[in-house]
Amino acid sequence: MPFGDPLSLRGRRRQSGAPSGNLGNTCYVNAALQCLSHTPPLASWLVSRQHATLCPAGGSCTLCAMRAHVTRALLHAGEVIRPHRDLLAGFHRHQQEDAHEFLMFTLNGMQQGCLSASRLSGHASEDTSVVRQIFGGTWRSQIQCLHCLGVSDTFDPYLDISLDITAAQSVEQALRELVKPEKLEAENAYDCGVCLRKVPATKRLTLHSTSQVLVLVLKRFTQLSGAKRAQEMRYPQCLDVQPYTSERKAGPLGYVLYAVLVHSGWSCERGHYFCYV
Repeated sequence: MPFGDPLSLRGRRRQSGAPSGNLGNTCYVNAALQCLSHTPPLASWLVSRQHATLCPAGGSCTLCAMRAHVTRALLHAGEVIRPHRDLLAGFHRHQQEDAHEFLMFTLNGMQQGCLSASRLSGHASEDTSVVRQIFGGTWRSQIQCLHCLGVSDTFDPYLDISLDITAAQSVEQALRELVKPEKLEAENAYDCGVCLRKVPATKRLTLHSTSQVLVLVLKRFTQLSGAKRAQEMRYPQCLDVQPYTSERKAGPLGYVLYAVLVHSGWSCERGHYFCYV
């Protein structure tokens, strides 16, 4: 998804369905919804109506709004449809907004819808929700003390992966930089629980468990000025993430590109979002 924003990998190339009507500078909404609507495992689950039979929200639910949007988009190809008002909650119609922010807001809203429904059955768990099953993975951050060689692991969930592209020319290069071991020394030395003092150590981030659908966010906008890094980035149609995982296994761990969300413009305050699906 957005270039400077998310790049989604998985599935196969397919035709787009119904376009979304512009409600006033809502290209960031329309482009993100097109990508979500054509994410095969999500669309299949939504149209199955599994959530609709359990939803306790009574008409104000992001997951129900997405189900209605995706169902109409897939069944009425070529018809211009308006995004449901529940999908726009918290965002403006007549000013530029960030497509990646909207995407994550929508995924988190769907996650809450899953949890609300599962609480009624007594099985509320973020890990078992459809959002986590499709988009969720886990990072492993491993620190090894260079004095006693002890290892400490921490694990953190993710729904998307942000890539620093400041010095990268391709998605693979940005991923290699992300998982490259980091030396902890001097002022940043590691406070080892075994050695009971600050010692040199190495720290490395790797993918411990991978998602069914991989969302990569290319960080094109600078935090201070909002200016955009406009260099070209190469990305493959097939991406093997095996080199970036905690446990190397035989054979590739491949994703196939199915959607790219693009920002056209020179800063985060102006421009236009569109997508290829």
